[in-house]
Amino acid sequence: MKVAHSANELRYYLMVTACPACGAGPWEIGNEPADLAPGQTAAVQAACRKCGHAETFEFRRPPGDEDAADAETINPRPDASEIIDLSQWLSLFYLLAESAAKTADRAAARIIGYRAALCLSEALKFYDVDEELPPETAFFTAQTIQTYRDHPEKFARRRLLDLQGRLPHLSVMSRRLAGGRQTRRRRWWQFWKR
Repeated sequence: MKVAHSANELRYYLMVTACPACGAGPWEIGNEPADLAPGQTAAVQAACRKCGHAETFEFRRPPGDEDAADAETINPRPDASEIIDLSQWLSLFYLLAESAAKTADRAAARIIGYRAALCLSEALKFYDVDEELPPETAFFTAQTIQTYRDHPEKFARRRLLDLQGRLPHLSVMSRRLAGGRQTRRRRWWQFWKR
């Protein structure tokens, strides 16, 4: 059984997990979990969008997890994910940041951008404070390990901190979502265009 710290982490896991039958995906969730309370387990039925292969994924949330700060919280603990590796979090970050930039509805784009920033924050949990590169244990699949070995510069901690530094702080983004007011003229999720 896989450990997930929220229903959001579970959903992100299904976004980045390849189908064992065709190697593609993503998974279409059949029974969407509303929430995953501490100590609770969930069985999620999903089918591959490409080939239709169906599978049941079982997750449990550790007892003692804190309550989520908001509806978008992925993992309230400082610990790194046990089911989504560093490379997968970065893939989610870029995917969501690109989606936010293409979304015309500003309120929807802010939500997607906030989710992207949360994924980047989750990626940074794999680094030791004093280390520039993550340990190889931060990668869970043969493919992501090979990507790290081939291009370690893409995983330099300073690079990710620079990306994060170009975004508003998570608390600011959360307040903006709660208040529904955007105070900046420039769309912050298009930070790479500065």
